[in-house]
Formats: sequence, structure tokens, C-alpha cells
Amino acid sequence: MNYKDTLICTVGASLWTNVTKPNAPEQLKQLIQCKNISDAVQILKKITNPHDRILGAEINSVASLVEKGFLSSRQQMFLLVSDTEKGEFIGDLLKEYFLKNENGLDFKSVEVVKVDKLNDENRFEFKFHGLRNLVREMANCVKDSLGRCVINATGGYKAAIAYAVLLGQALNVPVYYLFETFDEIIELLPIPVRFDPDLYRKYSKIFSMLEYMNVVEETRFLKKFSFASWASVPEEIKIFVEREPIDAQYQLALNPLGQIYLESVEWDCSTIDDQDYKTSKPFSEKITGSGGHAIKIREYNEKIIQDIAKLPWVELVSMTGSSEIESGDAFRVWVEKDHLKMALNSKKGTGFYIIQTTIKNQKFLECVKKKIEEILQERR
Repeated sequence: MNYKDTLICTVGASLWTNVTKPNAPEQLKQLIQCKNISDAVQILKKITNPHDRILGAEINSVASLVEKGFLSSRQQMFLLVSDTEKGEFIGDLLKEYFLKNENGLDFKSVEVVKVDKLNDENRFEFKFHGLRNLVREMANCVKDSLGRCVINATGGYKAAIAYAVLLGQALNVPVYYLFETFDEIIELLPIPVRFDPDLYRKYSKIFSMLEYMNVVEETRFLKKFSFASWASVPEEIKIFVEREPIDAQYQLALNPLGQIYLESVEWDCSTIDDQDYKTSKPFSEKITGSGGHAIKIREYNEKIIQDIAKLPWVELVSMTGSSEIESGDAFRVWVEKDHLKMALNSKKGTGFYIIQTTIKNQKFLECVKKKIEEILQERR
């Protein structure tokens, strides 16, 4: 399928750098420095040549993508920005620029995605979390539009280019890049490597711990999987792991390559059955809720809510609101940041809930979500 309507862009600060140079238009320079997005965007839109370097690498590269026909239509754009004030500002500015643009660069939907801990303020966080989170966010965007998207890796940290290419290869997504001295964007050809899915099946519990826990003390890891020392850990696992001494203790985390590998395999939700991921919280403390009309809905759904609360990974089911308008037996469960949300329709109305779990990782939450949906499909 060659139809492509979604663009995923890594974003840097080239626009900020360009418009604050001495030879940049003074008015535009002042607007950017004052962070006046609306007025700055109006001036940028008046620059009719989309390849003008003052527009920055992101706009230049998107213009080249569109001109060369790599996008069949412009339905959706994701802007992956760094975890910095400047990154968020540039993301918001580009969002406004691309949402309404008479120069043929408009997209129907533009979403700014801040990549947590992707900044150069802390070497440890950048190495252990930032680049890995970039892979995660990029993979999430790809999976939302699988088969219809392309990746533009021109902006942002240079390390993102290599990981974008590998992720693109793993998920079968084209990756493009505009070199500074080139007039047009080019596709970065896949690297001749192959990820072995059998490795995941062989070490699924190891991968799940590194994914769910984010960072694991080496001593705990070695004890958990009965390794005598780090030297005895198989080399085929080590290539996916970052190992760093922090406060006299070695810490382990998946490196970006490891994260790319996990995004390419079918996740095994049976890994959440490990005792380490279950709660010790008493059942009596797991359920809370609203008053008023919501009490009727709570009572109507009481058995279902109790069954959900009994799940060993659930720490809290809290009713946050209700509506008398909707009825029927429909339901919806979804992941929102570090928790789950749920909407339950009934003859009494609709109840809205937040569900907290022992682990906040997205893959873990997706697995608990499946367990909850099984209960709802069975009970309703």
C-alpha cells in the first residue's frame, strides 16, 4: 500500500537559530525572542519560497517531501519535540504554521508530542530515558497510522537519525532526511540488519522487566534471573542493555536499540503475571467514587467494578463523574499517560473511571486493559 497521509517529524531548534541570527529580519527576530507565536507565524507564512533557509530544517524538509510526492495527502502530522522550553515553543509555532497554510503545506491535524527527558541537561537521563522515549513516541505515532505514514528525521538530535532508520526498517516505514547541503530530501535506505523474533520468545521475562521497570538495579536483575554476575549474562541480551554506575550501584535499562527491537515484536501479555508486578494493597482500599447521581450508576455497576478491582495489578478504581444522557451496554477502556480510563454505559447512565495500576509503563497498561476488557465483555 503506497498511500501515505501521515507525517512524523523529529523537531530541533534550527528555526530558532536561523531567525535569531544577525542578518535575520529584525521584526521576526523580536517576535521569536518574545515568543509571540501568532505574529511570528504570519511573517513566516509570507515567505513564499519554502526552501528559504530562514524557515528552518523542519519546514524546508516538509516542503521537499510534499513537492516530491512522498505524501499522497496531508491528513496528519506529529511533531516530536525535546523536553525543553525552546523545544515546546518551536513545536507550537510549527503546529500553527502547518495547520493553516496557503503555501500548500497545510495539514488537517497537527499534534505536538513532547518526548520526556529528551534534553542535554542530564547525561544520565538523556542516555537512559530521552532517546529511548523518542523511540517509544515515534513507534506510538507509527502504530496509530501503520501503513500510511512516513518519518522525517531531519530535525532534532543527530542520534535520532540512526534510530529513526532502524525503527522505520523494523516497522516497514520509509524514513527521509534533508542534508544541510542538499536541495531536496532523500529517503534513507534501510540498514541490512534483521531482528530475530525468537530472541524475544527466549528472553521475554527479561525484556518485560527491563521494559516495565524502566531502570533496574543490577543486583536485583542478577538475582531475579539467577545470573552469577554481569559477565554471565548472554551477549545477545547485553547488546540491548545500557549499564551505568549510579551512586556506587550499577543500573540497567534498555538502550534505544533494545526499545526498537521490542517495538518490532508481538508483546506477550502473560509477562504481567509475575509476582513482582502484583499489588499488596487490600481490596477494601481499591474502590472510591463520586456522590450524587453517580451513586446509582456505581450501585448498578458494582459487581463489574469489584471484579476489576480484584485484578492483582489494579491498585485503585475511582469513579470521577457521570452522565445521565447516554445509555446501553457499551464500554470503552483506554490508556492515558500513566493510568487507564474507562467509560461504562448502563440503563442508569454513563460512569467515568480512572484505574491506577502497580506499573505505569504503557505496554503494562495495555495488557491490564485487555484483562479489563475481557471482564467487561463477559459481564455486560
